[in-house]
Amino acid sequence: MKVTATAFSLLLASSNSFALETKKNDYDLRIDNVQILTSNAEGFSEKSRIYIQDDRIARITPMTRTALPAESTHDAQGKYAIPGLIDLHVHLSASGSTYKNYQHLPLETNLNNHLYYGVTTVTDLLMSSEMMQLIIQLDDSAPLVFASGPAFTNPKGHGTQFGVKVHEIDSVEQISASWDVHLSYQPKLTKAIIETFDGTTIPLSDDVLEEIGKRSQSANLPFFVHVSTLEDGKRAIRAGATALAHGINFEPVDNEFIELMQQNKVTYIPTLSVYHNQGDEHEHQSISQLDLAPIHPKMQACLFNEVQAPTTIREIAWQKKSVAYNNVIRLAKAGIKIGAGSDSGNPYSPHGLGLISEILALHKAGLSNQQILLATTQVAATTLNASENIGSISQGKRADFILLNKNPIENIQAITNPEKIYLAGVPVERKQLIEKSYATPPIGSSCESSSEKKDHRI
Repeated sequence: MKVTATAFSLLLASSNSFALETKKNDYDLRIDNVQILTSNAEGFSEKSRIYIQDDRIARITPMTRTALPAESTHDAQGKYAIPGLIDLHVHLSASGSTYKNYQHLPLETNLNNHLYYGVTTVTDLLMSSEMMQLIIQLDDSAPLVFASGPAFTNPKGHGTQFGVKVHEIDSVEQISASWDVHLSYQPKLTKAIIETFDGTTIPLSDDVLEEIGKRSQSANLPFFVHVSTLEDGKRAIRAGATALAHGINFEPVDNEFIELMQQNKVTYIPTLSVYHNQGDEHEHQSISQLDLAPIHPKMQACLFNEVQAPTTIREIAWQKKSVAYNNVIRLAKAGIKIGAGSDSGNPYSPHGLGLISEILALHKAGLSNQQILLATTQVAATTLNASENIGSISQGKRADFILLNKNPIENIQAITNPEKIYLAGVPVERKQLIEKSYATPPIGSSCESSSEKKDHRI
Protein backbone atom coordinates (compact mmCIF):
# COMPACT_ATOMS: atom_id res chain seq x y z
CA MET A 1 0.00 0.00 0.00
CA LYS A 2 1.33 3.44 -0.95
CA VAL A 3 0.41 6.63 0.88
CA THR A 4 -1.09 9.57 -0.97
CA ALA A 5 1.03 12.50 -2.13
CA THR A 6 -0.48 14.65 0.62
CA ALA A 7 0.33 12.12 3.33
CA PHE A 8 3.83 11.70 1.96
CA SER A 9 4.41 15.44 2.04
CA LEU A 10 3.40 15.45 5.71
CA LEU A 11 5.83 12.61 6.36
CA LEU A 12 8.65 14.70 4.92
CA ALA A 13 7.61 18.09 6.25
CA SER A 14 9.78 18.10 9.34
CA SER A 15 12.70 16.66 7.39
CA ASN A 16 12.71 19.61 5.01
CA SER A 17 13.43 21.95 7.92
CA PHE A 18 17.05 20.77 7.88
CA ALA A 19 17.08 21.02 11.69
CA LEU A 20 19.78 18.40 12.11
CA GLU A 21 21.96 19.38 9.15
CA THR A 22 25.66 19.22 9.85
CA LYS A 23 28.07 22.03 9.04
CA LYS A 24 29.57 20.21 6.08
CA ASN A 25 26.27 18.71 5.04
CA ASP A 26 27.83 15.25 5.50
CA TYR A 27 25.97 12.45 7.26
CA ASP A 28 27.13 9.21 8.85
CA LEU A 29 24.83 7.05 6.75
CA ARG A 30 22.39 7.48 3.87
CA ILE A 31 19.88 4.77 3.00
CA ASP A 32 18.42 5.06 -0.50
CA ASN A 33 15.35 3.55 -2.16
CA VAL A 34 13.51 2.72 1.05
CA GLN A 35 9.74 2.73 1.59
CA ILE A 36 8.85 4.04 5.06
CA LEU A 37 5.88 3.04 7.21
CA THR A 38 3.66 6.03 7.97
CA SER A 39 3.04 6.97 11.60
CA ASN A 40 -0.54 5.64 11.44
CA ALA A 41 0.67 2.42 9.76
CA GLU A 42 -1.83 2.87 6.92
CA GLY A 43 0.78 2.47 4.22
CA PHE A 44 4.32 3.11 3.03
CA SER A 45 5.90 6.13 1.42
CA GLU A 46 7.25 6.25 -2.09
CA LYS A 47 10.94 5.35 -2.31
CA SER A 48 12.88 7.74 -0.11
CA ARG A 49 16.24 8.53 1.43
CA ILE A 50 16.95 8.34 5.15
CA TYR A 51 19.93 10.33 6.45
CA ILE A 52 21.44 9.34 9.80
CA GLN A 53 23.73 11.45 11.96
CA ASP A 54 25.05 10.00 15.24
CA ASP A 55 22.12 7.97 16.61
CA ARG A 56 19.36 10.07 15.03
CA ILE A 57 17.36 10.27 11.85
CA ALA A 58 18.62 13.63 10.59
CA ARG A 59 16.52 13.94 7.46
CA ILE A 60 14.14 12.12 5.12
CA THR A 61 13.75 13.14 1.48
CA PRO A 62 12.11 11.68 -1.62
CA MET A 63 14.38 10.01 -4.16
CA THR A 64 13.60 12.86 -6.57
CA ARG A 65 15.72 15.19 -4.43
CA THR A 66 19.47 15.35 -5.08
CA ALA A 67 21.38 13.00 -2.79
CA LEU A 68 23.53 14.62 -0.11
CA PRO A 69 26.95 13.20 0.79
CA ALA A 70 27.33 10.63 3.56
CA GLU A 71 30.26 8.64 4.88
CA SER A 72 28.53 5.41 3.88
CA THR A 73 25.45 4.53 1.87
CA HIS A 74 23.12 1.57 1.49
CA ASP A 75 20.73 0.87 -1.36
CA ALA A 76 17.60 -0.64 0.21
CA GLN A 77 16.31 -1.63 -3.24
CA GLY A 78 12.72 -0.79 -2.40
CA LYS A 79 12.58 -2.63 0.91
CA TYR A 80 10.06 -1.69 3.58
CA ALA A 81 11.21 0.19 6.70
CA ILE A 82 9.28 -0.12 9.96
CA PRO A 83 10.26 1.25 13.38
CA GLY A 84 12.19 -0.99 15.74
CA LEU A 85 9.80 -3.24 17.66
CA ILE A 86 8.85 -2.40 21.25
CA ASP A 87 8.02 -5.14 23.77
CA LEU A 88 5.87 -3.73 26.58
CA HIS A 89 6.37 -6.63 28.99
CA VAL A 90 9.58 -8.58 29.59
CA HIS A 91 11.57 -10.04 32.48
CA LEU A 92 15.26 -9.78 31.68
CA SER A 93 16.25 -11.65 34.84
CA ALA A 94 14.66 -14.84 33.46
CA SER A 95 15.52 -16.72 30.27
CA GLY A 96 12.37 -18.34 28.89
CA SER A 97 13.29 -21.84 30.07
CA THR A 98 10.99 -24.14 31.99
CA TYR A 99 11.07 -24.09 35.79
CA LYS A 100 11.79 -27.82 35.92
CA ASN A 101 15.02 -27.40 33.93
CA TYR A 102 15.70 -23.76 34.69
CA GLN A 103 18.48 -22.15 32.67
CA HIS A 104 20.10 -18.85 33.58
CA LEU A 105 21.36 -16.45 30.92
CA PRO A 106 23.15 -13.13 31.45
CA LEU A 107 21.49 -9.81 30.74
CA GLU A 108 23.62 -9.27 27.62
CA THR A 109 22.44 -12.53 26.04
CA ASN A 110 18.77 -11.76 26.67
CA LEU A 111 19.15 -8.28 25.17
CA ASN A 112 21.12 -9.63 22.19
CA ASN A 113 18.35 -12.11 21.52
CA HIS A 114 15.76 -9.32 21.55
CA LEU A 115 17.85 -7.40 19.07
CA TYR A 116 18.21 -10.39 16.73
CA TYR A 117 14.44 -10.33 16.17
CA GLY A 118 14.29 -6.56 15.64
CA VAL A 119 13.19 -5.66 19.17
CA THR A 120 14.99 -2.39 19.88
CA THR A 121 13.12 -1.37 23.05
CA VAL A 122 11.96 -3.51 25.98
CA THR A 123 9.93 -2.79 29.10
CA ASP A 124 11.02 -4.77 32.14
CA LEU A 125 8.28 -5.15 34.73
CA LEU A 126 9.89 -6.47 37.92
CA MET A 127 13.59 -5.86 38.16
CA SER A 128 15.98 -6.20 41.08
CA SER A 129 18.06 -3.28 42.34
CA GLU A 130 21.18 -5.10 41.13
CA MET A 131 19.77 -5.47 37.64
CA MET A 132 18.75 -1.80 37.63
CA GLN A 133 22.40 -0.85 38.14
CA LEU A 134 23.41 -2.98 35.15
CA ILE A 135 20.71 -1.37 33.03
CA ILE A 136 21.96 2.13 33.82
CA GLN A 137 25.40 1.14 32.51
CA LEU A 138 24.18 -0.10 29.11
CA ASP A 139 25.40 1.68 25.98
CA ASP A 140 23.89 2.16 22.51
CA SER A 141 24.87 -1.37 21.44
CA ALA A 142 21.96 -2.70 23.54
CA PRO A 143 18.23 -2.14 23.07
CA LEU A 144 16.65 0.62 25.12
CA VAL A 145 15.34 -0.66 28.45
CA PHE A 146 12.41 0.95 30.26
CA ALA A 147 12.61 -0.64 33.70
CA SER A 148 10.15 -0.44 36.59
CA GLY A 149 12.51 -1.67 39.26
CA PRO A 150 10.92 -3.60 42.14
CA ALA A 151 7.15 -3.78 41.86
CA PHE A 152 4.52 -2.77 44.41
CA THR A 153 2.53 -5.71 45.76
CA ASN A 154 0.75 -6.81 48.92
CA PRO A 155 2.62 -8.60 51.73
CA LYS A 156 3.52 -12.12 50.57
CA GLY A 157 1.69 -11.36 47.33
CA HIS A 158 2.46 -12.17 43.72
CA GLY A 159 6.01 -11.16 42.90
CA THR A 160 7.47 -12.19 46.25
CA GLN A 161 7.97 -15.77 45.04
CA PHE A 162 10.76 -14.80 42.64
CA GLY A 163 13.32 -14.05 45.30
CA VAL A 164 13.88 -10.41 44.33
CA LYS A 165 13.08 -7.28 46.29
CA VAL A 166 9.55 -5.94 45.92
CA HIS A 167 7.68 -3.21 47.78
CA GLU A 168 5.23 -5.07 50.03
CA ILE A 169 2.51 -2.59 50.94
CA ASP A 170 -0.68 -2.99 52.98
CA SER A 171 -1.44 0.65 53.89
CA VAL A 172 -1.14 4.12 52.38
CA GLU A 173 1.17 5.12 55.23
CA GLN A 174 3.79 2.63 54.04
CA ILE A 175 4.01 4.05 50.53
CA SER A 176 6.09 7.17 51.23
CA ALA A 177 9.27 5.35 52.29
CA SER A 178 8.92 2.77 49.53
CA TRP A 179 8.31 5.49 46.96
CA ASP A 180 11.56 7.21 47.84
CA VAL A 181 13.36 3.91 47.31
CA HIS A 182 11.47 3.42 44.05
CA LEU A 183 12.67 6.76 42.70
CA SER A 184 16.24 6.07 43.81
CA TYR A 185 16.41 3.27 41.22
CA GLN A 186 15.81 5.81 38.42
CA PRO A 187 12.81 3.88 37.04
CA LYS A 188 11.19 4.69 33.71
CA LEU A 189 7.78 3.48 34.93
CA THR A 190 5.95 2.07 37.95
CA LYS A 191 4.50 -1.41 38.30
CA ALA A 192 1.86 -2.53 40.79
CA ILE A 193 0.39 -6.01 41.09
CA ILE A 194 -3.23 -6.81 41.87
CA GLU A 195 -3.16 -10.53 42.48
CA THR A 196 -2.62 -12.68 45.52
CA PHE A 197 -0.05 -15.43 45.38
CA ASP A 198 -2.00 -18.72 45.50
CA GLY A 199 -5.04 -16.75 46.71
CA THR A 200 -3.83 -16.77 50.32
CA THR A 201 -3.48 -13.02 50.97
CA ILE A 202 -5.42 -9.78 50.50
CA PRO A 203 -4.44 -7.82 47.35
CA LEU A 204 -3.50 -4.14 47.23
CA SER A 205 -6.43 -1.98 48.35
CA ASP A 206 -8.04 0.75 46.26
CA ASP A 207 -6.60 3.57 48.37
CA VAL A 208 -3.08 2.12 48.06
CA LEU A 209 -3.43 1.76 44.30
CA GLU A 210 -4.77 5.29 43.94
CA GLU A 211 -1.88 6.73 45.95
CA ILE A 212 0.68 4.88 43.81
CA GLY A 213 -1.15 6.09 40.71
CA LYS A 214 -1.07 9.73 41.91
CA ARG A 215 2.63 9.55 42.72
CA SER A 216 3.39 7.99 39.34
CA GLN A 217 1.47 10.70 37.52
CA SER A 218 3.24 13.42 39.52
CA ALA A 219 6.63 11.87 38.63
CA ASN A 220 5.58 11.51 34.96
CA LEU A 221 6.03 7.74 35.20
CA PRO A 222 3.69 5.43 33.26
CA PHE A 223 1.72 3.27 35.71
CA PHE A 224 1.51 -0.38 34.65
CA VAL A 225 -0.80 -2.60 36.70
CA HIS A 226 -0.69 -6.40 36.61
CA VAL A 227 -4.28 -7.67 36.55
CA SER A 228 -6.03 -10.93 35.85
CA THR A 229 -9.72 -10.53 36.75
CA LEU A 230 -12.28 -8.16 35.27
CA GLU A 231 -12.96 -6.51 38.63
CA ASP A 232 -9.26 -5.94 39.26
CA GLY A 233 -8.95 -4.43 35.81
CA LYS A 234 -11.64 -1.90 36.72
CA ARG A 235 -9.92 -1.16 40.04
CA ALA A 236 -6.63 -0.51 38.21
CA ILE A 237 -8.23 1.89 35.73
CA ARG A 238 -9.95 3.86 38.49
CA ALA A 239 -6.60 4.09 40.31
CA GLY A 240 -4.99 5.82 37.33
CA ALA A 241 -3.36 2.95 35.43
CA THR A 242 -1.62 3.85 32.18
CA ALA A 243 -1.66 0.23 31.02
CA LEU A 244 -3.06 -3.12 32.07
CA ALA A 245 -0.41 -5.82 31.98
CA HIS A 246 -1.77 -9.25 30.99
CA GLY A 247 -5.31 -8.04 30.43
CA ILE A 248 -8.42 -10.11 31.06
CA ASN A 249 -7.91 -13.63 29.73
CA PHE A 250 -10.40 -15.79 31.60
CA GLU A 251 -13.71 -13.88 31.51
CA PRO A 252 -15.40 -11.64 28.95
CA VAL A 253 -15.00 -7.90 29.36
CA ASP A 254 -18.22 -5.92 29.84
CA ASN A 255 -19.50 -2.49 28.80
CA GLU A 256 -18.44 -0.85 32.07
CA PHE A 257 -14.85 -2.02 31.56
CA ILE A 258 -14.82 -0.76 27.97
CA GLU A 259 -16.20 2.64 29.00
CA LEU A 260 -13.58 2.97 31.73
CA MET A 261 -10.82 2.10 29.26
CA GLN A 262 -12.13 4.65 26.76
CA GLN A 263 -12.57 7.45 29.30
CA ASN A 264 -9.12 7.00 30.81
CA LYS A 265 -7.27 6.15 27.56
CA VAL A 266 -5.65 3.06 29.07
CA THR A 267 -3.50 0.70 26.98
CA TYR A 268 -4.47 -2.96 27.00
CA ILE A 269 -1.53 -5.41 26.90
CA PRO A 270 -2.97 -8.95 26.69
CA THR A 271 0.24 -11.10 26.66
CA LEU A 272 -1.54 -13.91 24.81
CA SER A 273 1.57 -15.84 23.90
CA VAL A 274 2.87 -16.38 27.44
CA TYR A 275 -0.38 -18.15 28.28
CA HIS A 276 -0.71 -20.07 25.03
CA ASN A 277 2.83 -20.86 23.84
CA GLN A 278 3.24 -23.99 25.92
CA GLY A 279 -0.10 -25.37 24.76
CA ASP A 280 0.70 -24.41 21.17
CA GLU A 281 4.04 -26.19 21.35
CA HIS A 282 2.71 -29.21 23.23
CA GLU A 283 -0.08 -29.81 20.73
CA HIS A 284 1.14 -28.30 17.45
CA GLN A 285 4.90 -27.65 17.76
CA SER A 286 4.13 -24.05 16.77
CA ILE A 287 6.96 -22.30 18.61
CA SER A 288 9.73 -24.63 17.43
CA GLN A 289 8.76 -23.88 13.83
CA LEU A 290 9.92 -20.29 14.26
CA ASP A 291 13.45 -18.99 13.74
CA LEU A 292 15.37 -20.20 16.81
CA ALA A 293 18.82 -19.25 15.52
CA PRO A 294 19.97 -17.16 18.54
CA ILE A 295 18.54 -19.59 21.10
CA HIS A 296 21.41 -21.67 22.52
CA PRO A 297 21.16 -25.41 21.61
CA LYS A 298 21.03 -26.33 25.29
CA MET A 299 18.03 -24.06 25.77
CA GLN A 300 16.38 -25.49 22.67
CA ALA A 301 16.88 -28.99 24.02
CA CYS A 302 15.37 -28.07 27.40
CA LEU A 303 12.31 -26.55 25.75
CA PHE A 304 11.63 -28.69 22.73
CA ASN A 305 13.10 -32.19 23.08
CA GLU A 306 10.42 -33.16 25.56
CA VAL A 307 7.65 -30.59 25.76
CA GLN A 308 6.05 -30.46 29.17
CA ALA A 309 2.28 -30.27 29.48
CA PRO A 310 1.11 -26.78 30.45
CA THR A 311 0.77 -25.88 34.11
CA THR A 312 -2.76 -25.66 35.51
CA ILE A 313 -3.16 -21.92 34.89
CA ARG A 314 -1.72 -22.18 31.39
CA GLU A 315 -3.92 -25.16 30.63
CA ILE A 316 -6.97 -23.15 31.69
CA ALA A 317 -5.77 -20.23 29.55
CA TRP A 318 -5.20 -22.58 26.60
CA GLN A 319 -8.74 -23.95 26.91
CA LYS A 320 -10.20 -20.43 27.24
CA LYS A 321 -8.09 -18.78 24.56
CA SER A 322 -11.20 -17.82 22.58
CA VAL A 323 -12.25 -15.64 25.54
CA ALA A 324 -8.90 -13.81 25.50
CA TYR A 325 -9.06 -13.44 21.70
CA ASN A 326 -12.61 -12.07 21.79
CA ASN A 327 -11.67 -9.54 24.47
CA VAL A 328 -8.80 -8.21 22.34
CA ILE A 329 -11.01 -7.80 19.28
CA ARG A 330 -13.91 -6.28 21.17
CA LEU A 331 -11.61 -3.72 22.78
CA ALA A 332 -9.88 -2.92 19.49
CA LYS A 333 -13.24 -2.32 17.83
CA ALA A 334 -14.11 0.06 20.67
CA GLY A 335 -11.03 2.12 19.90
CA ILE A 336 -8.97 0.94 22.88
CA LYS A 337 -5.21 1.08 22.38
CA ILE A 338 -3.78 -2.43 22.12
CA GLY A 339 -0.11 -2.80 23.05
CA ALA A 340 2.13 -5.80 22.45
CA GLY A 341 3.87 -7.43 25.38
CA SER A 342 5.34 -10.93 25.46
CA ASP A 343 6.06 -11.46 29.19
CA SER A 344 9.24 -13.04 27.83
CA GLY A 345 11.48 -14.78 30.32
CA ASN A 346 8.61 -17.08 31.23
CA PRO A 347 8.54 -20.69 29.99
CA TYR A 348 8.34 -21.02 26.18
CA SER A 349 8.73 -17.26 25.75
CA PRO A 350 12.48 -16.70 25.18
CA HIS A 351 13.56 -13.11 24.78
CA GLY A 352 12.91 -11.63 21.35
CA LEU A 353 11.17 -14.76 20.13
CA GLY A 354 8.44 -14.04 22.68
CA LEU A 355 7.39 -10.84 20.91
CA ILE A 356 7.39 -12.58 17.53
CA SER A 357 5.04 -15.23 18.90
CA GLU A 358 2.92 -12.48 20.51
CA ILE A 359 2.61 -10.76 17.12
CA LEU A 360 1.44 -14.03 15.60
CA ALA A 361 -0.97 -14.57 18.51
CA LEU A 362 -2.50 -11.13 18.01
CA HIS A 363 -2.89 -11.97 14.32
CA LYS A 364 -4.55 -15.26 15.24
CA ALA A 365 -6.86 -13.39 17.61
CA GLY A 366 -8.03 -11.26 14.67
CA LEU A 367 -6.21 -7.93 14.89
CA SER A 368 -5.44 -6.39 11.52
CA ASN A 369 -1.83 -6.15 10.42
CA GLN A 370 -2.06 -2.38 10.76
CA GLN A 371 -3.22 -2.71 14.38
CA ILE A 372 -0.40 -5.14 15.14
CA LEU A 373 2.21 -2.81 13.68
CA LEU A 374 0.84 0.04 15.78
CA ALA A 375 0.78 -2.17 18.89
CA THR A 376 4.51 -2.85 18.54
CA THR A 377 5.52 0.70 17.61
CA GLN A 378 3.48 3.87 18.02
CA VAL A 379 1.05 2.66 20.69
CA ALA A 380 3.90 1.15 22.70
CA ALA A 381 5.96 4.35 22.47
CA THR A 382 3.01 6.51 23.51
CA THR A 383 2.29 4.23 26.47
CA LEU A 384 5.89 4.69 27.64
CA ASN A 385 5.73 8.49 27.24
CA ALA A 386 8.50 8.07 24.67
CA SER A 387 6.83 8.85 21.36
CA GLU A 388 9.10 11.87 20.82
CA ASN A 389 12.07 9.53 20.71
CA ILE A 390 10.91 6.15 19.39
CA GLY A 391 7.93 4.45 17.75
CA SER A 392 8.03 5.95 14.27
CA ILE A 393 10.54 6.79 11.54
CA SER A 394 10.83 10.54 11.38
CA GLN A 395 13.37 13.32 11.73
CA GLY A 396 14.91 13.76 15.15
CA LYS A 397 13.99 10.33 16.47
CA ARG A 398 16.39 7.53 17.30
CA ALA A 399 17.46 5.63 14.21
CA ASP A 400 15.95 2.33 15.35
CA PHE A 401 14.27 0.60 12.42
CA ILE A 402 14.00 -2.62 10.44
CA LEU A 403 14.14 -3.28 6.70
CA LEU A 404 11.77 -5.99 5.46
CA ASN A 405 11.70 -7.71 2.09
CA LYS A 406 7.90 -7.79 1.98
CA ASN A 407 5.10 -5.44 2.98
CA PRO A 408 3.96 -6.37 6.54
CA ILE A 409 0.62 -4.63 6.06
CA GLU A 410 -0.14 -7.22 3.39
CA ASN A 411 1.49 -10.13 5.26
CA ILE A 412 2.49 -9.82 8.93
CA GLN A 413 4.77 -12.86 8.53
CA ALA A 414 7.23 -10.48 6.84
CA ILE A 415 8.15 -9.21 10.29
CA THR A 416 9.57 -12.61 11.27
CA ASN A 417 12.39 -12.40 8.70
CA PRO A 418 14.08 -8.96 8.83
CA GLU A 419 16.54 -8.18 6.06
CA LYS A 420 18.39 -5.59 8.11
CA ILE A 421 18.12 -4.05 11.59
CA TYR A 422 19.43 -0.64 12.64
CA LEU A 423 19.96 0.26 16.30
CA ALA A 424 20.79 3.90 17.05
CA GLY A 425 21.84 4.27 13.41
CA VAL A 426 24.23 1.30 13.40
CA PRO A 427 23.55 -1.85 11.32
CA VAL A 428 23.11 -4.89 13.55
CA GLU A 429 25.22 -7.93 12.70
CA ARG A 430 22.74 -10.71 13.41
CA LYS A 431 25.30 -13.49 12.90
CA GLN A 432 27.49 -11.91 15.56
CA LEU A 433 24.56 -11.89 17.94
CA ILE A 434 24.15 -15.64 17.43
CA GLU A 435 27.86 -16.19 18.04
CA LYS A 436 27.71 -14.18 21.25
CA SER A 437 24.69 -16.13 22.49
CA TYR A 438 26.37 -19.45 21.76
CA ALA A 439 29.59 -18.32 23.45
CA THR A 440 27.81 -18.12 26.81
CA PRO A 441 26.02 -21.42 27.52
CA PRO A 442 23.01 -21.33 29.85
CA ILE A 443 23.74 -22.22 33.45
CA GLY A 444 21.46 -24.96 34.69
CA SER A 445 20.73 -28.65 34.67
CA SER A 446 21.77 -30.62 31.60
CA CYS A 447 19.25 -31.11 28.82
CA GLU A 448 20.56 -33.51 26.20
CA SER A 449 20.50 -32.22 22.65
CA SER A 450 19.35 -34.66 20.02
CA SER A 451 21.29 -34.79 16.78
CA GLU A 452 18.05 -35.91 15.16
CA LYS A 453 16.25 -32.70 16.06
CA LYS A 454 15.44 -30.73 12.93
CA ASP A 455 16.97 -27.39 12.08
CA HIS A 456 14.57 -24.84 13.56
CA ARG A 457 15.62 -21.93 11.39
CA ILE A 458 13.32 -20.61 8.67
